Amino acid sequence: MTQRFSYQTSGYQAMYGLHQYVQGCGLDHGLLELIRLRISQINGCAYCINMHASLAQQNGISIVKIHLVAAWKEANVFTKRELAALAWAEAVTALRDAEVPESVYRLAKAQFSEHELSDLTLAVAEMNAWNRLMIASRTPPEIE
Repeated sequence: MTQRFSYQTSGYQAMYGLHQYVQGCGLDHGLLELIRLRISQINGCAYCINMHASLAQQNGISIVKIHLVAAWKEANVFTKRELAALAWAEAVTALRDAEVPESVYRLAKAQFSEHELSDLTLAVAEMNAWNRLMIASRTPPEIE
């Protein structure tokens, strides 16, 4: 597959600004990498799956969790906070019936403050935007 265009356009700085905010918002970086990996799996973004699996490990997420994040509902290795974040990330990414189910909101609200939930939602939106940019540009994964 041939790359269509460089994702590092004039809008890149705006995207990177959002990324810097999310990175500094106080949410655990390992947790952020877990949801980034799961969102990228849902969206089928090879570039981002490759990147965030590696970053998750660098940020303290075990290889077991990285391997099982695609089946997080069936795996019993995630904390309650991780489960709530993954459920929220999936619901906000999919927006089935144009809403986030109340049950998912209650689960997330039990683990995150209102401010954290707002930041988590920004993190989900950011990752979805990156996925769309990388998929549309056909940016290949960086293989070491």
